Amino acid sequence: MRPRGPLVWVSVCTFYLGQILPTVSFGGQQAGGQRAGEVSRVVPVVRIARGANSLNASEKTVVNWEDRINTEANGRARISLDDGSLLNVGSQSTLLVRKHDSGAQQTYLEVGFGKVRAQAQKISKPAGKFEVKTPAGVAGVVGTDFYVGYENDVMTVIVFDGLVRLCNLAGVCVEVGASQMTTVRKQDMAGPAAPVLASPSVLADAADSTNTEVNPSLGLVAKAVSAHIGNTDVSDGTTVYSGDYLSTQPGGALLVRMGALSLELHGDSSAHLYRASYGFVVELNRGTASYATPGGQQNLVIVASDVRVTPAAATANLGRVSIDGPCKIIVSNQRGQVAVQAGSETEMVEQGKVMSIIPVNSVSYRDYRSPDAVEYHNFHQHTSCAVPRTASGRGPLAAGRNRFLYVAVGTTAVLTIIPVIKALESPDHP
Repeated sequence: MRPRGPLVWVSVCTFYLGQILPTVSFGGQQAGGQRAGEVSRVVPVVRIARGANSLNASEKTVVNWEDRINTEANGRARISLDDGSLLNVGSQSTLLVRKHDSGAQQTYLEVGFGKVRAQAQKISKPAGKFEVKTPAGVAGVVGTDFYVGYENDVMTVIVFDGLVRLCNLAGVCVEVGASQMTTVRKQDMAGPAAPVLASPSVLADAADSTNTEVNPSLGLVAKAVSAHIGNTDVSDGTTVYSGDYLSTQPGGALLVRMGALSLELHGDSSAHLYRASYGFVVELNRGTASYATPGGQQNLVIVASDVRVTPAAATANLGRVSIDGPCKIIVSNQRGQVAVQAGSETEMVEQGKVMSIIPVNSVSYRDYRSPDAVEYHNFHQHTSCAVPRTASGRGPLAAGRNRFLYVAVGTTAVLTIIPVIKALESPDHP
C-alpha cells in the first residue's frame, strides 16, 4: 500500500495549540449544534450524548459538533462526516466530535477510550487538518486510512494506507507508514515507540474490531425468559450477532439456535458469543451453559475462566459447563466425548460423567475479546488457582491428578442435567 497524500505535520503541545491555533484547540469549547455528519450504521445500540441529553442513535441521526458517541460492549457505529470521511467506532468506545468543518477541511476528534478507524478524505487546503487525540497523544493525517485505540493508558496507531504523524503530549513525534504500527503511553515524555511492521493478524484484528459493515448473524433466540442481549430485553426470534453479550436473571433462561447447534444459558448466567473458524466460541462469564452439537464440521467451544471445553467434532454431544467459583469449573457430559483443557493439560470427560476442574488461573476481565483472538490474554487479568495438596502435604504425583477430578455422584445427581439437555435436542424446539 502506498501513501495517498502528503504528510500533515502536527504539533500537540498545549501552548502551541493555544497560541497558534486558538480556534481549533482541543482544550477550547466549540459551538455545539453545528452539523458534522450523520450516523450511517448502528450495531445494535449506540447512544449520543448531546449537552445534558442522551439519545439513541439510528441510521440518518445527525451528528453535531461536541456530540459524544458512546458504544456498549456489543455496540458499534459508523459516522459519515460531511466531507466524505468515514469513522468506524468499535465496541466499548467513546468518540467526541470536537469540530468538523468540511469547507475549511478541519476535523478534530477525541477518543476517550476504545477504538476508532478513520478513513479520511484527502486534504487539499493549506490550513486543513484531520487530527485524532487521546489522553496520550495526537495523530495527524491527510488522506489516509488508519486505526486509533486507547486502552489502559496506551494509545495505539495502526496505518492501513497513507502516512500518520503521531506525537505525544510533549511534542515528540514519529512517522508511521502504511502497514506499520506504534504506541505511546500517557505521560511518557520519551515519545512514541519506533514504528514496526504490523502483522497480518494485528491488521485483521484492528479491522474486525471496528467493522460496521454487514455482520452475518450467528443465530436466533429460540427461548427467552428474563434474558438480555447487552442491556436490552430479548424475546423469541431475536437475531444474535458475533460479540453479543448474553445474560439471564435468576430464574431466567436463554436458548440460542445456531444452525444445528444449541446453547442455553441457565438462570443468573452470562456469556459472550463469537464466530470462529470451526463454528462458535462461547466465553462463559458466570453461571451455567448447556450445549448440544450434532457432530460434523461445525462445532462449539466453551471457555470458562481459563478452562477450554471442546466437544468432539466427530460425534453428537450433550453437556453442561458451570462456573462454581473463581477456581472451580464443573463439566457434565451427558452424551459423546468432550476434551477439557486447563493450561497445558488436557483430560477427556467420559460419557455420563461429571468432572470438577481447577483452572490454572481465575480470570477478571478488563475488556472482552474472542478467546480465539491473538490479543485475547492482553485484555484480562489472571489470579493463580492453587491445586490442593495430598494428605502428606506434597504436591500431585502426576500431572493433572489434582486438577481434574471426577465427581463421585450417584445416577440421580448425574441425571439432573437431562431435562435441559432433552429440551435442547427436542424436535419441538424452534
